[in-house]
Amino acid sequence: MANITYRDIVRALHELELNQTNDVVAHVSLSSLGDVRGGAETVIGALLATCGTVVMPAFTHQTTVWPASGPADNGCVYSDHTAENARAAMFSPDLPVDPDLGQVAEAFRRHPQAKRSHHPVLSFAAAGVHAEEILATQTLQDPLGPLDWLYDRHGDVLLMGVDHRSNVALHLAEKFAGRKQFVRWAVGNDKAYRLPGIPGCSNGFNAIASKLAWVTQQASLGAATIQRVPITSLVQVGVQTIQDDPHALLCDDQKCILCNAVRQLV
Repeated sequence: MANITYRDIVRALHELELNQTNDVVAHVSLSSLGDVRGGAETVIGALLATCGTVVMPAFTHQTTVWPASGPADNGCVYSDHTAENARAAMFSPDLPVDPDLGQVAEAFRRHPQAKRSHHPVLSFAAAGVHAEEILATQTLQDPLGPLDWLYDRHGDVLLMGVDHRSNVALHLAEKFAGRKQFVRWAVGNDKAYRLPGIPGCSNGFNAIASKLAWVTQQASLGAATIQRVPITSLVQVGVQTIQDDPHALLCDDQKCILCNAVRQLV
């Protein structure tokens, strides 16, 4: 028997003081919340009823292809990608999101009110008052444009059953701090794309949690904690953290080729 209802989710969002004046980028783990009556659609309905605009990542890493050679220090190995290239999916607006983003992200992409940007790897979906304006900020050269819009307009990050490892807004902090970004390649229906400005690894992002405690609001929902963090404060704290320690927020995996590429430059 389901134990989390639409009203429970709305109550928790109101406890975080969210309302129709708020624009949020949301990251949701349905399995972490517990048993939600109506599943992902219930979560999405509660978010859209509560917030002015909802944005979610709709990333499609399955479109990535690899050339035989490319820029040096690019956080990758250029050889031995024949099999990956052969099974790469071509990007189109109806391509399912990367499964790692979870059921809610895919259900949101399919939602009748949602629109999607056209970046072949780092697309976003959005619905609500400012959806079209937010998505229009993304270009091939600036994949983090929607997050920049939220930063300028004092939007919020909403973490529902996930931690900061899912928090894509911290990639904006890395960009603002001048941290190295990467080039990747992807295929669409009509051509291949060269994609600059791709961020690196997020597995070390939880190290920032204690620095954000003063601006983080929390509420309980089912088996999980949900958090609201103002994106402007989050990015500013992230930038300062990286400026104080150029290795901050990198992961501890000594084999992580992305984090090692960053370390080599500082």
